[in-house]
Amino acid sequence: MVFSSPTFLYAFLPLFIVVYFARRSIAWRNAILLAFSLLFYAWGETVFVLLLLASIAFNWAVALAIDKADLVNRKPILILGICLNLVVLGVAKYADFIVLTVNAIYPAAGFPQLNLPLPLGISFFTFHAISYLFDVYRRNARAEESLMRVAVYIAMFPQLVAGPIVRFSTVARQLRQRSTTVWRAATGMRIFAIGLT
Repeated sequence: MVFSSPTFLYAFLPLFIVVYFARRSIAWRNAILLAFSLLFYAWGETVFVLLLLASIAFNWAVALAIDKADLVNRKPILILGICLNLVVLGVAKYADFIVLTVNAIYPAAGFPQLNLPLPLGISFFTFHAISYLFDVYRRNARAEESLMRVAVYIAMFPQLVAGPIVRFSTVARQLRQRSTTVWRAATGMRIFAIGLT
């Protein structure tokens, strides 16, 4: 589903707005935003919703470990978290390229291609998660205790598949408390309309 499609403009977005504003509690609004974000992702990549959820849970746990670790252990935990994120990204994007390269250099190897489908938005949500780990490591933000808020941060549908990568420290407060005004809504609609043209 793309933002300019009739399905998004005339069904998904209006339904999201109605359900979102039907609740006043920030906890409910976060839950609704997460549910719609996962539905948005599943619309294009049903199978890889599990990969997205696994990435969220893994990075939530790593950030908590970084936050609670002493000065000596913080960096190794960060490096481990970054490496595992990049391994998943590398396998998804470059496994067949590596197999083809090895087979071209050593034809006797004859490794079969994996033909893995590329998960939608994997670069964006992986680098989003890595930026979260860096924010926690550098103490620009505390690790978020709530798995729900980390999931909303990483999976939020307006930027899940096309970016931009937003630093956690920039939006951490808004995950706990946010308000909507007429001016903000009008500004958002104007920016969205410009993006459609």
